[in-house]
Amino acid sequence: MSDQSLQRAVMEALAGNPRVQATEIAVQVDDGDALLRGTVGSLVQQVEAARTARAVAGVRHVDDRLAVRPLGIDGRADADTQAAVLAALIDDDRIHARGIDVRVDDGVVTLSGTVEIASQRDLAERIALGVGGVERVRNELRVWLTVSADDVAERVTDAIGADAIVGADRITVIVSDNDVTLTGSVRSLEHREAAVAAAARAPGVMHVHNQLSIGAAKD
Repeated sequence: MSDQSLQRAVMEALAGNPRVQATEIAVQVDDGDALLRGTVGSLVQQVEAARTARAVAGVRHVDDRLAVRPLGIDGRADADTQAAVLAALIDDDRIHARGIDVRVDDGVVTLSGTVEIASQRDLAERIALGVGGVERVRNELRVWLTVSADDVAERVTDAIGADAIVGADRITVIVSDNDVTLTGSVRSLEHREAAVAAAARAPGVMHVHNQLSIGAAKD
């Protein structure tokens, strides 16, 4: 059974347990390990949710990260919204949802934790805003992998080679979030291809825009 199918099976099992408020729980499955997140109203619900997930065929391990606190009408609505935001993040494979924490207070969602690149920070906010019940999003996510223009330039110079330093020096590296634009000129098609490939391999780079021209290097 695939992780996606197993995830659905766990969610269906939770929905079928009358002691569990399944709408308050988000489920993520990786390699048979089920992660439960969200906020429930009692310790009994937490224990029942973990027990129910553990009983689903194919689940190897349950990581219970459910928070427990008494929930009134408003608190239950926030718990439902929290689970819905978490589920939306989990369902988008462009984001590693395990690194994102979600809090909800009167419809205001706070995103915290870390994402790999800057574009994922903005994407997480857009996903949260698209969930019903969300009034506003406070985006406190940190980016742990940023693109360094100096690092990209060094990698490009290394790729072209010391014997072509004049050509390498004529390349300008422009960084915008996780996109890199290479401008200037190089001495051959091989140098241009090497420069683009080197830039693409730099940590955090998502896209390389090649605006390099080919021409004779000038001293």
